[in-house]
Amino acid sequence: MKKSIIILAATILIACGNSDRQKADALYLRASKLYETKTYDEAKRLLDTLHTRYPRQVESRKRADTLLWRITFDEVERDIPIVDSTLRQLLLKAETIAKDYRLVKDAKYQTVGDYEHKNMQNASNVSRTYLKPIADEQGNFSLISNLVGHPIAHRQLTARVGDISASTPVADDAACNKYNDFGVTYEQVIYRRKDVDDIVNFFSQNTDKNIEIVLKGEQKDYSYKISKSDVKIIVQTYDFAKILEDIYRNQIRKAELTKMYNVMTLRLSGGKR
Repeated sequence: MKKSIIILAATILIACGNSDRQKADALYLRASKLYETKTYDEAKRLLDTLHTRYPRQVESRKRADTLLWRITFDEVERDIPIVDSTLRQLLLKAETIAKDYRLVKDAKYQTVGDYEHKNMQNASNVSRTYLKPIADEQGNFSLISNLVGHPIAHRQLTARVGDISASTPVADDAACNKYNDFGVTYEQVIYRRKDVDDIVNFFSQNTDKNIEIVLKGEQKDYSYKISKSDVKIIVQTYDFAKILEDIYRNQIRKAELTKMYNVMTLRLSGGKR
């Protein structure tokens, strides 16, 4: 009796095993056909299903892994020219805009340099209160509020036209700097992109208007009219930073794709060059 039960159980297991292998093979064949028609996403979904549903079908899973590598290889081979083309277009845009800027970079201490608009360089603006935009080589944008001769310990700024306004958050201690030079007080607050999106959008919508800047101090405020040329430079630098950020991201993506291409070429050739 026991022997009959064992035989029956073994028969059932073999039947189930054969059934699972057939189902796994069917999924693999469907994925292969989708691969041939370059329907990569659906093919990958079926290969994932094969692995999930039939973890014991080792041979089927091995073939699935090889097919997945081929799909990924084809995707990389497809994407590299696209990234290259996008990168070339972005670099051409950046090259045109960069003519208005100077790259400030100390090779000894800086890995990432800053682009400063030629009209906003420190030497020619040291004695005035103004907003200075900076875009670095990786596309990070910052807006520096410089206040000269009016010590108010400001941490927040507001841009205003009539009853319409936009403001930054209150800056923390690390973003604020204050010093005295021959009796003249200088204050500087650095705002990062996430803190000035609303301000820059406000500027871009009001480039033809007279905009008032209000610096919020601890005890009192200080206000001044920002020139239209300064507003345009801030908006231009903000847009320039976005292009530089796209360049940086595409450069990283290209490096990743190139590395993947080299690794998969070696893998698919069986480890031989």
